Amino acid sequence: MILCYYHQINNYALPDLARGTTMTKRDNVWDAALTEIVENGTFIIKDLDFEESERHTVRRVLKEMEELGWLTRTGSDSRTWQLGSKAEMRLNVSAELIREVCN
Repeated sequence: MILCYYHQINNYALPDLARGTTMTKRDNVWDAALTEIVENGTFIIKDLDFEESERHTVRRVLKEMEELGWLTRTGSDSRTWQLGSKAEMRLNVSAELIREVCN
């Protein structure tokens, strides 16, 4: 159910991509992070499919997502990213529901 809802949101942007718009690295990080969150509930950077040379950009974008409330960590030094309050509200999903579906 969650995954279906996410794909409904994600598919909303597909017409723009079909017109030749290309996704930036930042777009790819947002997509990968939200996909991991919805599918697994949490992730670490190594779970995302990016090259080592791209990790700086990935970390920067994840920190921006955290500042905006899309992601959260248990502490500033934590390597595990999880659903933020804005993602819960905008995606209409909770961490508990993701855990139920994933287990």
